Amino acid sequence: MADEPELIPGSEDNLKEMFGPRVDTSSIKSETDINKLDALIFELYKEAMRVLSVVSHLLDESDAARNGFSRNQAICSGLIIRIVKFMLAVAELSHGGERGEVVQALSRSIMESAINLEFLVSTNEEKYFNQFVEFSLGPERDLFDRIEANIAARNGEVWPIEQRMLDSINNLCSHSGMKIENVDRKPRNWGGNLKERLKVLGKEHQYVMIQRIPSHAVHGSWVDLFMHHLKKGAEPNVFAPNPKWSGVDARLFGPIAMLVLDGTKPYVGRFFSSIPESQTILERIDDLQNRIVDVGHAHEKLFNSAEQ
Repeated sequence: MADEPELIPGSEDNLKEMFGPRVDTSSIKSETDINKLDALIFELYKEAMRVLSVVSHLLDESDAARNGFSRNQAICSGLIIRIVKFMLAVAELSHGGERGEVVQALSRSIMESAINLEFLVSTNEEKYFNQFVEFSLGPERDLFDRIEANIAARNGEVWPIEQRMLDSINNLCSHSGMKIENVDRKPRNWGGNLKERLKVLGKEHQYVMIQRIPSHAVHGSWVDLFMHHLKKGAEPNVFAPNPKWSGVDARLFGPIAMLVLDGTKPYVGRFFSSIPESQTILERIDDLQNRIVDVGHAHEKLFNSAEQ
């Protein structure tokens, strides 16, 4: 992964070198070992992570001159960086084939960030970027109000720890283009809720699999406890603790990689379309998505035949 922002390379060869090698999927038609297909899916997931890492560090000439983006593009780039970090953590946790519970929770965060990215770039409306920022500052407004109330109750005496928190809030707001006093005390969901954002993208049918089911792993619901942290006893409604880790299901990696790449394509098109190398990036993403789909179909076919 790159550490510092870079201007889009001046040649396609340099760009391809940054992306790394393509995962060879030519063996899938004759593959009979499902574990090898699992490994291929995992490698494609890591290739998607590398592509996103390169894209997140791209700067055009004007942004390179000031060494950064304006706020709205920074939000999009930050979402990609967040996705890459979480994907890297998933890859590291999955290396041993366990830690499935944590991988599911991280994957839920990855998918939400991917949808937010795609929604913001695809709609490209200032109001949604403003809503995204204001909604994020809601907890800080609550904290600000609590501190101000405590100071008032002490007739204006400000404790040092309160001053540090107020300074932190004001610094955050000044860089966000907002004043904390203007943040809605009861902010509505930005851009509607996630289901509504998915609807705008034509992906409403994915809501259950992207949001609802993975939320079990995030919130530690009864379903999560039942599936991963408890084991059924000999009698009905009797359970015992289950400290064993669940395995990582490689089949989840393909759809997640597709989702994050879906969000990356409009980002490249929106902010870098004037740069010739952007076409190379989009072609690599399309090629990668096609390979992910092919391996996914081969895996499903082999998995179904093994169950019969």
